[in-house]
Amino acid sequence: MSSLLILMSGGTTPVINSTLIGILKVLKKKRIKVFSGMPGLDGVLNDQFLNLSNLSQTKIRLLRNTPGSHFTGTSRLKKLTNSEILKLKSIFLKKKISKVINIGGNGTLKQSIDLSLRLPEVNFISCPKTVDNDLGDNNFNKMLYNPGFITCIEIWKFFLEMINIENIGASSHDKIIISQTFGRETGFICGSIRYWDKKRKLPIMLLLPEDKQNFNKIYYQAKKILKKKKRLMIFMSEGYEIGNINPKKDKSGQIMYGSSGNTNCQLLNNKFIAKGVQSRVFNPTILQRVFKFYKNKLCEKDKKIAEKIGETAANTLLNDKKSYLIGFSKNHKIDLIKYEDCKNFSRNMPNKFILKNKFDVSNVYLKYLEEVIKR
Repeated sequence: MSSLLILMSGGTTPVINSTLIGILKVLKKKRIKVFSGMPGLDGVLNDQFLNLSNLSQTKIRLLRNTPGSHFTGTSRLKKLTNSEILKLKSIFLKKKISKVINIGGNGTLKQSIDLSLRLPEVNFISCPKTVDNDLGDNNFNKMLYNPGFITCIEIWKFFLEMINIENIGASSHDKIIISQTFGRETGFICGSIRYWDKKRKLPIMLLLPEDKQNFNKIYYQAKKILKKKKRLMIFMSEGYEIGNINPKKDKSGQIMYGSSGNTNCQLLNNKFIAKGVQSRVFNPTILQRVFKFYKNKLCEKDKKIAEKIGETAANTLLNDKKSYLIGFSKNHKIDLIKYEDCKNFSRNMPNKFILKNKFDVSNVYLKYLEEVIKR
């Protein structure tokens, strides 16, 4: 009997293990041998595997409520060379692996499409995973949102509440608090903070990569708000360029913002200090994707959708279908998207979501978040 391989790639999300659980729930009933690379594809190439076939129900319950991917680990790799492909093929034959589910974001999807073309004898299925919400179609029809995104929104609700308390109390001296969210080239997470202040009463500025402004414009807007409110909270995506962060890149060529020589939020803070405006930085980095909210309804919804995506991925392979991304559509249904239809499946915030030159998002974006969160 052939075996199935589950891979995790890229950064983790709060609900990534829920997708893993959904896959295992289906496969355990079929008594199919299931492996995972330790970690990911990097582990496979080094012939390091974790047998997932006999996980206890206790372990599965624990994983369901554990954010991140510490159990199997994740990896980031460049496009494999021909010699690496031959090695991978040999390992697959030895382990009798004929089916692969790859869980990840944009880079992972591209990796899966490439591998499916170079290893046509293997059936590949992809599951979405990125808190950045940047994997999907520009119309948000085939992929309404990515699993993990709405949990990250909820996490930033908590951060906003705490930052606001600090900003009120320390506003006599620390006029500005600058917080950095995830978001390489997109402002989906950063922009979602306005959802928790729909009436726009709080002194907030949102720095979105899709609406890049120079520091002079940022400073001018900040001074206006400080004059009126006496304090200010600035939220910015990690990819909002302020200066040279001395970027460090991973094997896939992506900038690792948490590993680089500096951060954009620190560079922005330094510019305000140089102008004589006291500010400080809050950068939660990985807390955004490993924070625990066991009894939160929004996070439970996120986990259930991620688990359902995993179940669908497993059933799709068992039905001998291959080369699909499992999508969560605008109709709030799990759909199959052919690889050929998602080769350029990377998106930014559309203009209608942004109030250009105003450091804010539009009501259209708030309505989108309402659909994502409330329905």
